[in-house]
Amino acid sequence: MEIEIELALFINLFLNSFILKLTGIFLKDRARLWLLSALLAGVIAIILPMFSLAWQLKLLVIVFTCNIMVAISFQVKNIKQFLTKFTVVLLCTFLFGGGCYAVENVFGSYPLFLVCLIGSIVYIASKSILLLQQRKDKIAKFTFNVMLKDGDKVVYEEGYLDSGNVLYDNITKKPIILVTFEVFNKLYQNINYINALTKNFDRSLVKDGHYIKINSIGSGTNILVFTVDEVVLNSEKCFKDVAVGLSFSQFDKSFGKKILLNNALV
Repeated sequence: MEIEIELALFINLFLNSFILKLTGIFLKDRARLWLLSALLAGVIAIILPMFSLAWQLKLLVIVFTCNIMVAISFQVKNIKQFLTKFTVVLLCTFLFGGGCYAVENVFGSYPLFLVCLIGSIVYIASKSILLLQQRKDKIAKFTFNVMLKDGDKVVYEEGYLDSGNVLYDNITKKPIILVTFEVFNKLYQNINYINALTKNFDRSLVKDGHYIKINSIGSGTNILVFTVDEVVLNSEKCFKDVAVGLSFSQFDKSFGKKILLNNALV
């Protein structure tokens, strides 16, 4: 009996820790004293079955427990913040409980240690979804509608404001925006990918075309820099004679955008 109580307490501590960590990820607010908070909540969960309470009272105990977890682990400045954090903790609690309940309905009763496995799966899946969504939100926040115009060629794409792009053309002293070959090819259709990559083409075909060296740790590479007549951001900001660099670094795989904007242009 004593071993079962200790095991149940450990499992509750395990799951409560996941609840607090997942809440922290969702709120972007690291949980403090999470071990103490998870332990107290676990003790309450162990004591609760000892009493024959109606489901309404059990629900109130769960609400009370979530209040304790919020009070211990998260800083709260006003009632709105408290309600927000309390709601997230409560939802995460039902998320883990719901995962265990769903498995029990399908497969029947199972050993307590499987609760840890189910909880781990729920945590990893939920964390991955949250982090992916947060990354998408971050990218969307720094995404701009971009129009590149050069002569009679007009290209519409989405661009990402990259804080790491502080490149300047050492010849024209202009900030450089980076584009993928796909964007470059819309402006210069007579230059194919292999020729652009191997630099085997007539540079005079590209407006103000020249190469500059980009230094990185222990090495460096040369990129083609050229000029376009206009760059327009969100149909509002217009820049004339902008320096553009052709990049083969496949940054579009990371950001999902084919243009990396320079900080100086935004």
